[in-house]
Amino acid sequence: MANRTFLFAAGWVFPFVLAGLFFWKGTVYDPAVFEPPAMEGGGSGLPVPAAIGGWALDGGETLPADRMYERINGRASYYLQYGATALHYGTWSADGKMWDMYLYEFSSPAGARGAFDGEAPSQRRELEGAKGYAVPGQVAAAAGAFYLSLSAYEAGADAAAAEELAVELALVLGGGEIQDETEEELTPSMLAGEAAVAESDEFLPQNAFGFSSLQEVRTVRAALDGTETVWFRAAGGTEALANYAAELAEYGGSELFEADGGTGGSMFGSWEFAADADGALWGIRDAASKDILLKHWSAMKTALEEK
Repeated sequence: MANRTFLFAAGWVFPFVLAGLFFWKGTVYDPAVFEPPAMEGGGSGLPVPAAIGGWALDGGETLPADRMYERINGRASYYLQYGATALHYGTWSADGKMWDMYLYEFSSPAGARGAFDGEAPSQRRELEGAKGYAVPGQVAAAAGAFYLSLSAYEAGADAAAAEELAVELALVLGGGEIQDETEEELTPSMLAGEAAVAESDEFLPQNAFGFSSLQEVRTVRAALDGTETVWFRAAGGTEALANYAAELAEYGGSELFEADGGTGGSMFGSWEFAADADGALWGIRDAASKDILLKHWSAMKTALEEK
């Protein structure tokens, strides 16, 4: 009977004890009790930590793709064409040094590399330990699906410390690994070499040239013997090639033909061709004739075999 009386009394008193605890916690605030565990990254959903290597991130925020223009007036369209999905920004500071961070996130690593390559100046100093470069007032790097740009807060800032910061951030963004330059994904521009038309590289994240089968497409204009065509590389292999061939026929392609394990034809007055090589689609388009198409394809095929 005594135990039953004690349990009944404890059950009656417990709500008052609980209320007292809440009242006391409201007077003596304890973050460890009331706050959820800290988020990974910068604390605001950022993909980078709030502090790294002696640097602290201030004002870290994220803008989705449709609001990027709020932070980079007139430049959002450039990143959107490569499949940008968000812009993370803030200011890194350490020992009186301050560098503004513009961290662009993309739907794929190919998009990040495309945007990075497109903005990389010809005169630059390559970073050691990351795919990146430094120029007066700016340090940039590409890692995974991210393109990082650090801009000096003050003119004449020493970039050495910012370069170290960029390398550390690239390690975080790349999952702890930095891509070896010798293993970098081949691009049409690399294959075309001297035949590549300057500043003609492009990246089309999806539905390139109106084909749903052509995704993550890198292109470059190439000139051979006075003729120009578009050289391209698309994600995918045999399945993507089969879908491309089906779409080519469905959309009105004529004089269809097969060669070197690929397929091609004429559409709207120009010729195009694509073949599976090393798990990717490589091809030529915008050729004025079939002879020009095959000449450019032969050059691309030779370059692929030599790589």
